[in-house]
Amino acid sequence: MAKLKVGTVMTASLLTVTVVALLLPETACSQEEIPDAVIEIFENKCAFSGCHAGGASGNGLDLSEETIYSSLVNQPSLDFENLQLVKPGEPLKSYLIMKLVGTSGIRGVQMPKHEQPIAKEELRIIASWIKSLPKNTKASTRKKRRSHSFSGLSAGSLQTTQTASKGSFSYRIAHRWKGRIDTGFGQFFGLDQGAHMLTEFSFPMSNDFTFTVGRSGTNATFEFYGKWRILKETVAPFSLAVLGGVDWATLKQINDLNAPGQFLSRSNNERFAWYGRIIFSRQMSNRIALLISPGILLNGNIATTSESPVFNLGLAGKFKLGRRLSLFIELAPILAGSNTALPVGGVARKNGQPTVYDAFTFGLEHSIGGHVFHVYATNSLGLTPSQVMSGGNLDFGNGELRLGFNIYRALRLH
Repeated sequence: MAKLKVGTVMTASLLTVTVVALLLPETACSQEEIPDAVIEIFENKCAFSGCHAGGASGNGLDLSEETIYSSLVNQPSLDFENLQLVKPGEPLKSYLIMKLVGTSGIRGVQMPKHEQPIAKEELRIIASWIKSLPKNTKASTRKKRRSHSFSGLSAGSLQTTQTASKGSFSYRIAHRWKGRIDTGFGQFFGLDQGAHMLTEFSFPMSNDFTFTVGRSGTNATFEFYGKWRILKETVAPFSLAVLGGVDWATLKQINDLNAPGQFLSRSNNERFAWYGRIIFSRQMSNRIALLISPGILLNGNIATTSESPVFNLGLAGKFKLGRRLSLFIELAPILAGSNTALPVGGVARKNGQPTVYDAFTFGLEHSIGGHVFHVYATNSLGLTPSQVMSGGNLDFGNGELRLGFNIYRALRLH
């Protein structure tokens, strides 16, 4: 077990904090009561995507407002298990202070990473809060710490309850090859047959509401949707979010079924697919997470004027293989409306009959520092919400699958 001997590694950079800590008054702060000034420091310097917010937060340390206490107080450091991140009443023995100051002997770099060190006044505020905590604070009395079920804004295809963190935005590239894996080495397992792609940007209106805009190559489709997280798993038994939006097919060469030989105008109602989802997720254990997401799609088939509403049920599970690597699986059965649904790539034919298959995806997820990567096999080309709800065109039961990947990058807005 790694140990850091505090008494032998104090450096000149800690002198300021040492003096401040000795001069701080012995006032007591009630358990789990965090001063606004402390919350503001973490919000401005730490709690955003790519650092310490959300399911893919650095070292699993979420410093969002509602989880500061449960993440820090009496929590052992992952770097040195003999040190607590915040040792109540003793700022100089708290690993948080050592990381903020850059004490010699710490693992990794001084925090905040890639930013200017926090100011002396901010150090004083944090040290004051730590010293105000009663020394007899018991770890067993703190709120139960829960993690986020799913790290990314989506799993392979299905949207999760995660939202982008304030102060950052998310950039996603999604890529699915059109060819099938079982075409073999001659067509490089389907990679030689082109791809369906999506580029997407997600912007936080708040920590719990994200607006997303993106573009898919199929029918030059633009997506616009909002996701509102109503409940967060770190403070509730499960996470709950609602999603609603529209996909707009802007390709000029789309036939107008009511005017043969002419194309639909870009403002024609037939070009707009409307959808909504309710998303529930829950961390069932340290390794297993589940997601359920019923949804409805209206006007999803641009090739007909009389399609039925599509009622879709999204199901996903994730099994954690290691600290950053997980296995996930998705199934999105169409409960009603498959008779007029139009999957990306066209409707398949089985025994001479048009067939729409339920979308199925499985693969691996790797998350680190707010960045999430997926590589998977799937029977569907759908990437936007309406395309996902429209099903697949390969029979996964017979091993008909294609390869794909997602790359999520969290970037600072300032």
